[in-house]
Amino acid sequence: MSAGEPPVCPVVKDFLARQGIIAFAGLVFLGWTWVRVRRGLETRDVRTFAADTSKQAGQQAMGGAMMVVLGHKLAEDGFSPLAWYGALYPFEIVLTTGFTGVFRRLNEALALHISTEKPWLSWAQPLANVGQYGPGGRSDFRCSWYAAQLLQATLLIGLPARLCALGLVSASLLLLPSPLSPCHQLARAYFLSGWPCGVQAAAILYACPLLGDAVQFIVIDRLQAARGPAPGRRSLGSSRPSVMARVSHVLAPFSARRSSDGSPHDDELGRRILLTPSQPTSHDPSPDGSRAAAAAGPPDHRLP
Repeated sequence: MSAGEPPVCPVVKDFLARQGIIAFAGLVFLGWTWVRVRRGLETRDVRTFAADTSKQAGQQAMGGAMMVVLGHKLAEDGFSPLAWYGALYPFEIVLTTGFTGVFRRLNEALALHISTEKPWLSWAQPLANVGQYGPGGRSDFRCSWYAAQLLQATLLIGLPARLCALGLVSASLLLLPSPLSPCHQLARAYFLSGWPCGVQAAAILYACPLLGDAVQFIVIDRLQAARGPAPGRRSLGSSRPSVMARVSHVLAPFSARRSSDGSPHDDELGRRILLTPSQPTSHDPSPDGSRAAAAAGPPDHRLP
């Protein structure tokens, strides 16, 4: 590099150092969670929380490695790998968070369908109950369930989510002219900033992810910690039919039937049968209810 030219900063060494710092911070966070559990401020126990955290750590480590590889590939056409990593990060984190929610719901719905239709396939039960590590609920923890969900989180949720996110960013770099590509302009700004490589690494790998990773951790943790439906338990949508659904169900036989002359008297009769119990009635002092029966009029014999 000649004098006056921007430095071409590597990314691999600083990226690996950042992963070590994140791992240490994760251990400190687990210690803090243990304190919260002891004080009754955290509903998940430390074992469950560590399982949830490790799944997300695997996803984020895989996503960071993919951005390092893509950054080196893009640097072949200009700028530095570190500059491209910094440019990819804000777009990747937003898109990945959205795609994680999509693939999480798809995985859980498909596994729930398989476990319902074919209950003898026991491998589908852990995948249908994301965030639950045993068939007995929160207090039940089985390593086989955790291993299945770890593979699900990394290979079936995290990997496709990051492939879609980085694929969209790469497509924008190919399709948009350089002046109109926000990712290209951000990489250019990092590369031409004139900052030494140490300053660029501190800004790109530590300062910017400090907020972004924290927000992504909270969002994805909420997604993956949500308890899926336990085997044999009805989903929320099927727990209780709405009032209008019950009204439609009661009126359906009457609405489908018409008299020979096409008059809608059956519909009216059905509504009267449905609504009569909820209508207020006057007090009948007679012991046999004869006054109320007389007020109601003669019975309707128009039923078919």
